[in-house]
Amino acid sequence: MTSLAVPIQMRFADIDSYGHVNNVTQLQYLEDARVRLSATRAQGIGGVPDGVSFGDLSGTRLKVVGRQEVEYLAQLHYRLDPVTVEVWVSHIGATSYVLNYRLCDRPQEESGNDPTVYAIGQSTTVQIGRESGRPERLNEQQRAFLEHYSGDPVTFGRRPAGD
Repeated sequence: MTSLAVPIQMRFADIDSYGHVNNVTQLQYLEDARVRLSATRAQGIGGVPDGVSFGDLSGTRLKVVGRQEVEYLAQLHYRLDPVTVEVWVSHIGATSYVLNYRLCDRPQEESGNDPTVYAIGQSTTVQIGRESGRPERLNEQQRAFLEHYSGDPVTFGRRPAGD
C-alpha cells in the first residue's frame, strides 16, 4: 500500500470542553489530508507527468464529498508534536473514488511498533462539472494518480449487526 502521510500541527483551540480534540476538528484533520493529497505533485507515477498534481489533472471540475464515515478509537489530547493523517485510495469508480484515513500519533513506517490510532475514516469524493453540477468521468491520468496511492479499505470494527 502506498499512502500519503500528512503531519498535522494541533492548536490548543482544537481542544473542547471535555479536554480532547473535538470530533468536528478531527474531520478537519482528514480534510487537510484530502486537500494535501490533491495538491501533491506527481513524481515517477506512470502515465502522469512529473510535477503535476491531482488538482491540476482535474482542471475546472470540482471534487465534492458525497459520503464520509469516521470511527473514533481513542481520545486525542493536546500535544506539541504533530499528529499524522495517513490517506490512501481503496476504490476508483467512473466518477468517484474512496479515500481512507488513519489519524495516528506517527506514521506506521517510522516506528518498529504500531502507532496509536485515534480515528479511522472513509470518504467518497465525486468529481462534478463546475457548470453542470453533474458527475463527470475521471480521466486516465487521474486514475493513474489515484492508483499510485491505492491500498485496502479501512476496517470499521464497531458497526451494528446487520450492516
